[in-house]
Amino acid sequence: MKAKYKTLGLKKGASQEEIQEAYERLSKELDPVANNNETFFVEKFAKVKAAYSALLTMKDHDEDEIPVKELNWFLKLFTIGDKFSFRDFFDRAKKMLVEFFAIFFGVFLSLAVDQKREDSNHRDDNINNMKKLKVELAEILVYTDEYIESAAWFRDLFNKQYERWADDDDSVFLDVMGEGEEAFAFAPLSVYEQAMPYDPPEVTYNSVQLDGTFRFLDDTLEHELTQIYSGSTLFYIKENAYKVPQSIIDDFVSRISDRWVEELGDVKAEYNYFWHDNREYIQKDYFMQYNVYRRVKNFDYISEQLQYHRSRVEGASHLLDSILTYKQNEIEIIYWVVDFDFLHTK
Repeated sequence: MKAKYKTLGLKKGASQEEIQEAYERLSKELDPVANNNETFFVEKFAKVKAAYSALLTMKDHDEDEIPVKELNWFLKLFTIGDKFSFRDFFDRAKKMLVEFFAIFFGVFLSLAVDQKREDSNHRDDNINNMKKLKVELAEILVYTDEYIESAAWFRDLFNKQYERWADDDDSVFLDVMGEGEEAFAFAPLSVYEQAMPYDPPEVTYNSVQLDGTFRFLDDTLEHELTQIYSGSTLFYIKENAYKVPQSIIDDFVSRISDRWVEELGDVKAEYNYFWHDNREYIQKDYFMQYNVYRRVKNFDYISEQLQYHRSRVEGASHLLDSILTYKQNEIEIIYWVVDFDFLHTK
């Protein structure tokens, strides 16, 4: 620092006024423009200007410093060396504050990103579960259509038998299946004991109930899925598809074992000749005729319920498809979901 004073022709410790006067005098003497920009004057002028700036800054800094002996006990705690500078104190405080927030937000952001990553993974799992639900709803529709078709076939078969019950024909309890050489006769009531439980697939639904996928769905869709898979409508469908017809079948079997066996002897309901040979006896059993009527009406009732249930499954499938499309159109940027459809509406 002594060399800088010397450059201005001053002694060390010169006042700010002396520094200012020396600089103004030398800057005029060494002005490069006035001296045709000769190299000597250009270099000398640059040294004078640099010395002046350094000494001026040092003077400002010295004026900001306070001797330790003049400080109170509190400020002495923050003093390094023999002088205390408010500028240095606040510079160090700002630096520490910036470093603190940098570390704090760095750790916080890291934890937040980890959480977002976990949420993102859950989001992918939920979307995959929604896709599986969509497939399962399609399987339920196929299963229901096949059930309705089978129920309609049995309903028509037993209804035809009921309507022909009183016909004066030895083959009244026989029907013909097929055409031409493939045609064959069989007794519709020989397959009367066959029950048809309604048991649609529900594996995916049962699994997603436990992993939070429902929180990812629309409330309306969640309600519809709950009704489809475990609601009262499904309960009554299952009751009317198995428990009720099973009770009708049990009455049919009990009638044969309690009455027909006693009065006819050996009952072989699986053979056509039995229904042919005992036609008049069976026609007079009005209990059995009414039993067939009950079975037909049960098929009518279950078919109506299944049509309603099917329309509900189809509606839920369409709603799920629209929600799935919406979720897949969202874009994730570093684990944050951006809803571009929402932005377009603004």
